[in-house]
Amino acid sequence: MKQDFDFSRFIERFLKGEMNPEEKKWFEKEIEGNLSLRNEIELRRQVDSVLSDKEMIELKAQLDQIHQEIYEVTEKGKGTIRKIYQRVYYATGSLVIFALILTMYLTNRDFSNEKLIDLYYNPTKISINFRAGSPGEDLLAQAMKLYENKQYAKAISLFESILKEDGSKIGINLYSGISYMELEKYNDANKSFQKVLQNKPNPFVESATWYLGMCYIMTNERDKAAEQFQVLASKEGYYQDDAKKILRRI
Repeated sequence: MKQDFDFSRFIERFLKGEMNPEEKKWFEKEIEGNLSLRNEIELRRQVDSVLSDKEMIELKAQLDQIHQEIYEVTEKGKGTIRKIYQRVYYATGSLVIFALILTMYLTNRDFSNEKLIDLYYNPTKISINFRAGSPGEDLLAQAMKLYENKQYAKAISLFESILKEDGSKIGINLYSGISYMELEKYNDANKSFQKVLQNKPNPFVESATWYLGMCYIMTNERDKAAEQFQVLASKEGYYQDDAKKILRRI
């Protein structure tokens, strides 16, 4: 009779870490002796991993709602279980197809450049507070204000003026490069990011590497983009997880 036992509710609680110690111990013992159960848990983990992506969140919410409705009805009594199982069998057929689609998603799916940009590109926000000071600092504060207000052409003009006076302000090239990207001047953006990377070490290298990779995506130079994301994926950092994801999609 063990093969007919429905572990679905326990799988959900196990994966969410909601079991008490005694229940978890019992369930782990069940997992050890049940290959089918182990396979089902692994599939659920893979599905949850894929569904964590932005474009799949809504679908995951829908599946979670269906799952909850099934258990709410099941709790009303055994008299309804046969009908519920019939619905589950139909749903299972759909989920098998869905699992096959997920496999394709994991192994063979190439994203368009537009989709990658939509998922992963955002102009970086300014994380520095500027105070009134020297004329140079006031000019930089004005440039950053223009950048924040998406007045990128005007911001670039001030960025370039500042860099002409003081080339040691390497970080300005990052914001200048992003501004050029927003204006679709990708060659100029590339040059700005390269200036950051050519003056290592500095605190802006990681961000410049990321945006240079995105710049290559925008110019459909995927091999060059992959080189940048591989650098980020190979070491711990803010962009590591996203770099790993994007490498699977280009």
